[in-house]
Amino acid sequence: MAKKDFLKNIDQVTSSAALDEQKKSLEKPQKKKKLISLPVEWEEKIKAYYGGSVNSYILIAIQERMQKDGLL
Repeated sequence: MAKKDFLKNIDQVTSSAALDEQKKSLEKPQKKKKLISLPVEWEEKIKAYYGGSVNSYILIAIQERMQKDGLL
């Protein structure tokens, strides 16, 4: 009996979960992950000079370049 009750509600549960997932994905700005290779020396110099993460340094550098080019 309990198995039948569970199966009755399974369609509603799965459809609700899918709708909830779609709502969450629409709210967030989409980002693509990029994989770049940096020479080890560059990474060491960035860490020594900047003190933060290499990723944040790269993001700042790209933002500054885009502002310089008039894209932002």
